[in-house]
Amino acid sequence: MSAPVRPHRPSTWQMPLVMAALTVGLVLMALQLWVLTTALDLLLGGHPDQVWQLTVVSGVIFAGGLGVLALLRRPDRGPPFRPDR
Repeated sequence: MSAPVRPHRPSTWQMPLVMAALTVGLVLMALQLWVLTTALDLLLGGHPDQVWQLTVVSGVIFAGGLGVLALLRRPDRGPPFRPDR
């Protein structure tokens, strides 16, 4: 029987970075929801030619979210180097 997996808890110096990433993620989700709602409104309103631009914007937002996720999954390398100490 394997040992239970404990969730990774960020270090004290990492917590502001995690909160900033969470905030960016929430803003990206809200923006993507707005873009997708606007695209659906345009599509149902008979303007399918303008939907492709919003599809590209939505893809860029999705890629940004994946980038933030990749940054959060990087291994902890310890606190940043401070030459004054």
